[in-house]
Amino acid sequence: MARKKDSQPAKGKKGKGKSTRDLRRRTDNRQPREYILIVVEGKETEYKYFQALNRDLKLTSALVEVVPGSGGDPLAVVNKAQKLREKKKPDRVFCVFDRNGLPHYQEAFQAAKNYGFEEPIASTPCFEFWFLLHYRYTEKAFGRCQEVIPELEKELIAANVLKAGQKYNKNLDLYRELKPKLQDAIANAQKLEERQAGEAKPNPSTKVHVLVKFLQEQKNIIP
Repeated sequence: MARKKDSQPAKGKKGKGKSTRDLRRRTDNRQPREYILIVVEGKETEYKYFQALNRDLKLTSALVEVVPGSGGDPLAVVNKAQKLREKKKPDRVFCVFDRNGLPHYQEAFQAAKNYGFEEPIASTPCFEFWFLLHYRYTEKAFGRCQEVIPELEKELIAANVLKAGQKYNKNLDLYRELKPKLQDAIANAQKLEERQAGEAKPNPSTKVHVLVKFLQEQKNIIP
């Protein structure tokens, strides 16, 4: 995913930043468990998903803490993570947010790099695209999240997760329903990532699989 320097970068300790590619390499080796801080954009979809994933992996909040944001733009998520980092002193920090036409998207990437966070776990246009990948692979570009939702609803109805005519809403806790297809979603996201290599602004895209695999590795680390 492309990054470009912000003319007015967020203040904070500068660092080299950490790419998702480096993260995948590091999780191949066993090491002492770390305290991980994950700051997500909202209080519903992403927050509920990662809370459920952590419970399933038996990762306590003492090991992996998920903090909901207050909505707003991606840069606000990154700056909130920095304030929490100063207070909580985590070993790693992840920021999870959508593109979905929100302002300060590229600035958020630069700020995360300056702070030394892991590469943001971003989705274009939104987190719900990650849900869609559980059911099928697609390279169809989406202008906004509202274009993803009808396609996701069709898959959820076909899978009997939603009733005919029922609408998707962000309050749904879908982790348990999607879990049997988690490896399909990871494979689809990786395939998409490989096919989009070198694209400046890939659409659609998601990095959620990187964080999911990292958390799965944390379960297997010998404390």
